[in-house]
Amino acid sequence: MTAGAQRAGRVVAALSGGVDSSVAAALAQETGAELVGLTLRLHSAPSSEGRGSCCAPEDIADARAVARQLDFPFYVLAAEDRFERHVVGPFVQAYLEGQTPLPCAACNARLKFGHLLRRARALGARLVTGHYARVRRGTDGTYRLLRAADRLRDQSYFLYGLGQEALAAIDFPVGELTKAQVRVEAERRGLHVARKPDSQELCFAAGDYAAFVESRATSRPAPGPIVDSEGRKVGEHRGLHRYTVGQRRGLPVLGGRPTFVRRLDPELGTIEVVPEGGLDRSEIELSRTSWPAGMPAQPFEALVRVRHHHVGEVATVSPASGGRAHVRFRTPVRAPAPGQAAVFYRDEELVGGGTILPA
Repeated sequence: MTAGAQRAGRVVAALSGGVDSSVAAALAQETGAELVGLTLRLHSAPSSEGRGSCCAPEDIADARAVARQLDFPFYVLAAEDRFERHVVGPFVQAYLEGQTPLPCAACNARLKFGHLLRRARALGARLVTGHYARVRRGTDGTYRLLRAADRLRDQSYFLYGLGQEALAAIDFPVGELTKAQVRVEAERRGLHVARKPDSQELCFAAGDYAAFVESRATSRPAPGPIVDSEGRKVGEHRGLHRYTVGQRRGLPVLGGRPTFVRRLDPELGTIEVVPEGGLDRSEIELSRTSWPAGMPAQPFEALVRVRHHHVGEVATVSPASGGRAHVRFRTPVRAPAPGQAAVFYRDEELVGGGTILPA
């Protein structure tokens, strides 16, 4: 299915106020679909003040303006409680426990393709979003989640939690386009968001995420010792929430060499640091794995990405019971962070993914 070629019928367009979702809505409308625009109000955000965060009040205003310009009904759905419960709360708790959360994946799974998709189904509609990804249905009837045509904008990494029921009901009209082409499409239609900058930061913690975590913690995060690989104290940290695996900033130099975070231990309250080479790992364990087209019965080889901007490394993935999986890399990867996702690809297809566990 090419961009703009969704099936006609009733369609709910998820509008963020940005150019991608606006063009996705316009392309869906041009198929003859009966369009309804929905925006999730996720939190009571202040103005973004030019910081490039999403979900600020002006984004809702931009979404409403696009709906008015394209002449389809538009509604705002209050989802603050769900967002707090499924995204913000777990984000804060993960940092306090020495992990590095992935809130965009949680938001996609719980809100955009959970709550919003349920609303679309209640209206007898498909859901259209501005995500850079693609869905294909195979000859066996199975839906496959694919990378976007624009690899630089590909967002499939954050969508590994989508299953068959969701993939059957979702369209990604901009998945076949580059970002430059999307802006051209917006300008051709005279959309006022055609040159709107992309959001760059977390919508609920733009800027200093550590200060945000502190403001939500029930008690002030405690400082503690920084130790080397032998357990010897070499410094003091200001709270586990201020550090992540692979981090260099704020750490001591040992023997004339910079050090990096290798491990955070919430039980002991310690941060272990090592020279750069000590960050490499050949194997990782995953929990909460998801398989968009179904869990493979046997171990398989795939390209595995351990962070959004990671190009990936070839590995053997071994699915296990209880939502677990084991990943063995052909070449060690640098600093896979607990709490982040490891996502598996075979060629263009996203096969699955899961949450990285502590070493």
